[in-house]
Amino acid sequence: MSNRNHAKRSLIFSIIFMAIGFSSFSQTSSVIIPSNSSTGSLEKNLLFYAQTRYTVSQQGAATVSLPMMFDGRFLASGTTVGVNESNPTIILIEDLPNTHTQQAAWLGWSSRAWNPSKFKIEVFDTHNGANQWFEVANVFGHTAKHYMVSVSARNISKIRYTFYLATGTNGRMQLSELFFIHPEAVHAYDGLLLQQNANGNVGIGVPNPSHRLEVNGTVRAKEVRLEANNWPDYVFRDEYRLMPLDELRGFISRYGHLPGVPSEAEVVEHGVQVGYLNTVLLKKIEELTLYTISQEKRLEQQEKTIDVLVKRLERLENK
Repeated sequence: MSNRNHAKRSLIFSIIFMAIGFSSFSQTSSVIIPSNSSTGSLEKNLLFYAQTRYTVSQQGAATVSLPMMFDGRFLASGTTVGVNESNPTIILIEDLPNTHTQQAAWLGWSSRAWNPSKFKIEVFDTHNGANQWFEVANVFGHTAKHYMVSVSARNISKIRYTFYLATGTNGRMQLSELFFIHPEAVHAYDGLLLQQNANGNVGIGVPNPSHRLEVNGTVRAKEVRLEANNWPDYVFRDEYRLMPLDELRGFISRYGHLPGVPSEAEVVEHGVQVGYLNTVLLKKIEELTLYTISQEKRLEQQEKTIDVLVKRLERLENK
């Protein structure tokens, strides 16, 4: 009986110990900041490729590569001269979507070396007509290679990073990423199936898209609406020159395709633009319609001529 009671007491102490341990862990655990040396996630970063989606500008003698600040790769860009308080480096991001931060969003930066030691982060708040700058961080003596601060209950339309001092030689500075982690404004894992590059091109199954949208596979849709200029109804105007059939016959014999239509070799090498091809095909249909109308007129005239000749023949036979 005593052994059973002893076992119960041991189990109770174990449960209490585990509860205390989990409680202590939850109290002492810290937020993992996205940086070169951490495993923090940027899946909710609103500033991903900000330079192609919003308005981004930079001031100051010490500058960094703006595309590298927003590409999610954490490759550092260093200034060639030092930053200083009389001529700080200012990076301004404007035209952000009007999405409320609710209980929390996070602003910050990451560096590989020569981290900023004195800096300020401000946001322009439009919530309830505030329309004013709000300072969310003003830091001096910073030593870590990353920084993140939370902000809540605001509609942020602009962000302004101001860097006054850095730890590099002669005050030089490195930055690898600027981020605004906004859970309400960004869908998680948007980049899992899509690949967007610094030029704003998006690829599905394409690692390095060279066009605005590039898909490696079949696209299925209920409807595709294309915008087209120079719709070929000009074919029906009086001043349009319709190529004579004998000239058309010579062109086809020489080149092996219709005038104005891409050749097989061109399509194999470059593909074909759907909107352009539809315009070309419609032009050829309209030209074909004119050829048909012309042929119909000739046939009608021939039939009239035949009728006249038949009547003459009948009169001759009657005589």
